[in-house]
Amino acid sequence: MNLKTWLLHGLLVVLVAVGAIACQTSPIANPAPSDCRMVQHPLGETCVPMQPSRVVALDHTAAGNLLSLGVMPVGVASNLLHQLAERLPDVPRLGQSNQINLEALAALQPDLIIGAASDLEGTYDKVSAIAPTVAFEMQTTADWQRPFRFHAQVLGLESRAEAVLNQYQQRVEALRNQLGSPPAQVSLVRVMAQSGQISLYLKNCFGGSILADIGFARPPAQDEGTPEQPPFTKLISREALPEADGDVILLFSFGATPEIAAAAEAELDRLKTDPLWQSLRAVQQNQVYGVGHYWGAGNSPLAAEWVLDDVEQYLLQAFP
Repeated sequence: MNLKTWLLHGLLVVLVAVGAIACQTSPIANPAPSDCRMVQHPLGETCVPMQPSRVVALDHTAAGNLLSLGVMPVGVASNLLHQLAERLPDVPRLGQSNQINLEALAALQPDLIIGAASDLEGTYDKVSAIAPTVAFEMQTTADWQRPFRFHAQVLGLESRAEAVLNQYQQRVEALRNQLGSPPAQVSLVRVMAQSGQISLYLKNCFGGSILADIGFARPPAQDEGTPEQPPFTKLISREALPEADGDVILLFSFGATPEIAAAAEAELDRLKTDPLWQSLRAVQQNQVYGVGHYWGAGNSPLAAEWVLDDVEQYLLQAFP
């Protein structure tokens, strides 16, 4: 073998080795399905399967919307509302919505992934390499019907979505017809895990939008906010507790992890013994009711049904 032939042979060996290394270290993108349609979303555009059968929901809004449409996800985020978690007992958990375990996600072999844009921004390329991925965004939780319709569009279930929303509207109208005049002022109060912090939920939160649909009034400190403009909550200190008063108070806490949930529950118990809390009119008249965190951020027609159940149980009976 002369020198020229030897050099060419060596160069060929090097090129083959480099190519092999590149194939081993580069992520393998999941090819787009041949039978798909393009969907625009906040993080780009995705070719979505015409009939996805293995859908993963990377946050509780997507999970609730899938269940509202009659679709059972094959994987979900871990930080679900417990009412949702109870409906998905055997569905694998993939970690917090902003810290999804990508290996566990890939192991599910999904054909469609749905998540919030705020959670996916840093990992979208990695997640979308596993399966077609669409993102959605919400400015406030009062804006819940728009992402529901979007998820239905992604799944090709638009007519089912409209039927679900029509059922919601019919129930709202029936409750509105039962509403007394003048309507009661309903206060939405969340006790936070941080000591001494109370969050008031405004009329542009999820439950606030439903109260507005029915026709209930809100206390002055909570009677603000629009669906397109955050924030939808207001933090107050103990000294500002009178702002939490109303004809009725709906009280809840929440924690994304068991530890945070336990700390929030302990703060709620402490609040109930506070003399300033006990001086509130709704407290003195026994018009305080414990409800779920879905009032603040249920974000799906399924959660809207839970809110309407509470309205029937607590508000219409207390203020006919």
